[in-house]
Amino acid sequence: MELCAAILMRCVKSGCFQKLEMIGFNARINMVNMFRKVRLNLGKTMQIHNIASEVFDAVRSVKQIEPFSKRGMQFSQAAAYAVAQKVADMRGGEIVGRKIGFTNRSIWPIYDVHEPIWATMTNETIEYTAAGHAVVSLCKFCEPRIEPEIVIGLSQSPPRRSSLEDIAECVGWIAPGFEIVDSIYPNWDFSLSDTIAAGGLHGKLVIGQKLSPPQDLIQHLNDLKVILSLNDQINDRGQGSNVLDGPISALQYLQHGLEQYQKQADLKSGDVVSTGTLTDAKPISPGQIWRADFEGFESLHLEVELTN
Repeated sequence: MELCAAILMRCVKSGCFQKLEMIGFNARINMVNMFRKVRLNLGKTMQIHNIASEVFDAVRSVKQIEPFSKRGMQFSQAAAYAVAQKVADMRGGEIVGRKIGFTNRSIWPIYDVHEPIWATMTNETIEYTAAGHAVVSLCKFCEPRIEPEIVIGLSQSPPRRSSLEDIAECVGWIAPGFEIVDSIYPNWDFSLSDTIAAGGLHGKLVIGQKLSPPQDLIQHLNDLKVILSLNDQINDRGQGSNVLDGPISALQYLQHGLEQYQKQADLKSGDVVSTGTLTDAKPISPGQIWRADFEGFESLHLEVELTN
């Protein structure tokens, strides 16, 4: 494509397009259309690069920026995912899975979104704690919130166009999780594409004790309940079915969504997937202790102590 652009630009500079007698009408039209297409593609590439650079700088510098949607910069979800991929490349780290966001339909009106999103997670943003307690510094976040989630580890790659049963067979372990989500956009005011471009607002994932999947995994996860507490006071309650009719349904949504984009890598054995919040995302600050008590096939808890 770059070679075509160079050749066409050389033709323009040399004035060959002015020698109409040497080029047939259809050939001229085809070349002009090709030139326009090349210029359009190069423009899109530059826009993706510029947006990715601004997002990366905001994350690295821990500063907030005006949402792109509020600047009149409208771009497709495909372009937003391309931005997110470039930002992930800039940040580095080994990609070890995906987070799914906005799977809880009850919070869609709050954030003015209408469907779930996803983003990559790396070994630099995931922390394991089999003891059920972790200390997390908030110094690298702009406007963080916390979400209790069910985390799934895959033991094999789900087949394409998977059924719920297909996906359940691919689950190697499940665990309680807390995701720290962060907005580089002030007051959590953004469009869906803004959030995708910003890596799905993913900041950090804390994963508690892993459990082997029980029989009838789909229903067990749907029925699982969580009590969310702040400093020993109950703050909210949630259930597995809040997450797109269940965590396995959320995983299916992710799998089918990835299949729509050629540049999105498929899920594979060993991947970790955070399936979405069971409650609304809660604003957080240093000095707080958040605890999630999960009740279902086994009683589990996960606690996060927040510091500066």
